[in-house]
Amino acid sequence: MHVRKKLSLVHPYIEGRRKDIERGLYPRQHLWGLEEIEKDKSWNSKVVETQNIQLPHFLERILNRLLFRQSPGAKTEIACWRAAKTSDLIYSVCGPLSLSRFFKRTKLISWVFRKPQRPTKQAFNPYSSKNLDSHSAFLCLTPTAERSFSKHSTSKFLPWCVDLEMFDGKPPNEKPDSKYFLATGKTGRDYQTLINGAKSISAELRIIGPKEQRPANLPSNVRWLDTTEDPPDQAIDYPTLREWYAQCVAICIPLSGDAEDTCGYTNMLEAMAMAKPVLMTSSGCLHINPADHEFGLSIKAGEPTNWTSAMTQILDNPKHAKSFGKNGRKIATEELSVPEFDRNVVDFIHKIIDEENGSTKTLF
Repeated sequence: MHVRKKLSLVHPYIEGRRKDIERGLYPRQHLWGLEEIEKDKSWNSKVVETQNIQLPHFLERILNRLLFRQSPGAKTEIACWRAAKTSDLIYSVCGPLSLSRFFKRTKLISWVFRKPQRPTKQAFNPYSSKNLDSHSAFLCLTPTAERSFSKHSTSKFLPWCVDLEMFDGKPPNEKPDSKYFLATGKTGRDYQTLINGAKSISAELRIIGPKEQRPANLPSNVRWLDTTEDPPDQAIDYPTLREWYAQCVAICIPLSGDAEDTCGYTNMLEAMAMAKPVLMTSSGCLHINPADHEFGLSIKAGEPTNWTSAMTQILDNPKHAKSFGKNGRKIATEELSVPEFDRNVVDFIHKIIDEENGSTKTLF
């Protein structure tokens, strides 16, 4: 008799949001394949619930500060350690785990975004050699991450996806009173350079960003909406954000210039799905970029005049801007859909869980 294997799915950031996804109020891409994994009848899968872990608040803070500083946190670590006792495989959306080297019989697949900034021998650092070597495999958001983590275990680059139903590429429900560019996001952003570049353009700039990054004196054509600390999407609901995407002239993604960082990736994919030109600081690690793939313009980091030039170019050439948006939507539809991403994740898990003796390699 065939006994189905047991999978534990670790995604603490999605706890409490599943209903919002079903109601179309939160993007489906943030499931990271969970829905398709749960549908697969060749195994038994269960989401690890961190809310069931009871820890005094002061103890949780101490553990997170002393032991789990770079991990998903004490509750997630404890929940995964418990799940490993009865699971054949753990699928971690939230990255490597500090206690993974203690998973004696359980395979572990973790998502990773970038190579570790520096090697470490600290026992409870999730990126220590022992914890990384304990993995059965890594799923990598960038090709550079794939090359880096293949030194430790089987690694595969999979580009992320975007919810093409929420970000449908259709016109806005209401036309805006005036033209505006839109910038949104809170990690790795360089809003000051963007604002300096937008001072002299003949359009408004709307920014949804952290209040600590908001300049004291905003130019008259810049409108700023503060994000909340956690989660950032409480600042504006997704139906409204989708409408702002649809109304705007183009999406601006000003980054700090870290060549290994994936910041701005979500913003870029959503803009592509909405058929909007993408103006983005050059990033060295993503597999696609606006200039080379002709869905927008790449901007040199720290150069306000480049932002002025790029925004002016979009305003002065509406046909060219529309072509950028069309190209982005085409790439998103053909290569970056949620169903395609989900199938790739499930196929990869099948390969790993069915392996009797894995080897360190890169899967193409």
